[in-house]
Amino acid sequence: MVISSRFMRHGWRAVLMGAAVALLSTPGSAAAHEAGAPPQQAGTPPQQAGAAAHEASAPVWDETESREDIAQRRERAALLAPRFQDAIRLHSTGKALPILLGGVFGGIGAVSLAGVIVAGDIDTPRRLAWATGSASLLAGGIAAFAAPETYRIQVLGTAGLLSQGSLWLGFALDDSRTFSRTTPIALSAGYYLSGALSGLNLALSDYTPVSRLRADHALVATPAWRARLTGAQVAGIERDLLGTAPAIPNWAIYLPIALGGLAAAAPALDSELPAEQRLTGVTLGLLTSMWSFAMMDVDHPAQAYQRDLRRAGLGLAPSGPEGTAGLTVSGEL
Repeated sequence: MVISSRFMRHGWRAVLMGAAVALLSTPGSAAAHEAGAPPQQAGTPPQQAGAAAHEASAPVWDETESREDIAQRRERAALLAPRFQDAIRLHSTGKALPILLGGVFGGIGAVSLAGVIVAGDIDTPRRLAWATGSASLLAGGIAAFAAPETYRIQVLGTAGLLSQGSLWLGFALDDSRTFSRTTPIALSAGYYLSGALSGLNLALSDYTPVSRLRADHALVATPAWRARLTGAQVAGIERDLLGTAPAIPNWAIYLPIALGGLAAAAPALDSELPAEQRLTGVTLGLLTSMWSFAMMDVDHPAQAYQRDLRRAGLGLAPSGPEGTAGLTVSGEL
């Protein structure tokens, strides 16, 4: 493929921003699953795990409970254990990851921002677009250090999506022969919309703190500790797990990118366009859509737990006055 000389002259200034694409291949859930801190070791005393909210001194069961209720309660606790491991990995960044990712994001943002500012042969619209993308990365890297552990990966993911939107907007403003104008416009719109949804999800979600997730996991990690839990304690632990679910589903956040990728590939159907533009459009569009569809297929622990309950013949239901006392499970063993 022959790339126009003008594109080569201006494109290098956005190369550092384009490195965010590689970072975005493991945003949010994917990165956290790989680098998350390991859960509390099985059998660790709840006092050491910070489980003050769930006293472990409860009796094995209430004398008024039936054996069926006891069996259901213990089964629920057993189903919770592996899902808490997944939730901790999903939301925990450990100690090194926020420093690493925050530094990488902030470093790329700072260097690319400086490059765009000092460059003398970029017109004002593209300079603003690329500078905005660089500033998004820089702000995301800084915010990752200040944000609570539970939100750090989502903050970096949001910054990366918005930065990609600005990157492609800059290319859309460039009169390049490498691809049709439709391709960068579609990609920019998709990333911007997904970034906005990701930011809205951060604002709306009230995630359970990772410290409480670790404490809950310590209480359900072994049969010995599960046997000491009351129904109210199990309901509270269950509620903490469900609190890890995002306000906006993962598939909804990445859907605009998928649609933008498909739209970016549309110029391939236009026989009047040069072969170079058609090939570039279909390649960028399909690769973007494939990546976004892969990111949609994330099995969240809260939904996975509810699926486990259904398979066990159990179901979530509110309990207490007006459903405020917690959650219970009813069904047949």
